[in-house]
Amino acid sequence: MPPKRVIEEVYRLFQEQRGMEAVERYFSPNYVEHNPDIPGGNLEGFKHVLVREGLDEPRGHPMEMDVLKIVADGCDVAVHLRIRQPDQQDLMIMEFYRVEGGKAVEHWDVMQVAPVDPVNTSQHMA
Repeated sequence: MPPKRVIEEVYRLFQEQRGMEAVERYFSPNYVEHNPDIPGGNLEGFKHVLVREGLDEPRGHPMEMDVLKIVADGCDVAVHLRIRQPDQQDLMIMEFYRVEGGKAVEHWDVMQVAPVDPVNTSQHMA
């Protein structure tokens, strides 16, 4: 499966709160996590965060994940998304994956609070 398709499937499962299924199918056991807030910087820490954030709780989790764009260049895949949660300001996130052999092997991300009144109202970035 091409890297972009792997990550599209990962986010489809995340949106369905099937995070552990995504991990089992599409993440390498040797996965390296570069987000310093993920315990251990590895797959076990990532799984812990999936559970904590409710991405493995089908039915009724209040978080909404809007995937705005996924682009790929070889084994590198970038994802632009918006996270909406009740009583919290939306987050805009850019995630970067390295995919090898049909599995995510490495991940980086950056996040910012979505502006309430953005200067640029392009639908591509909303």
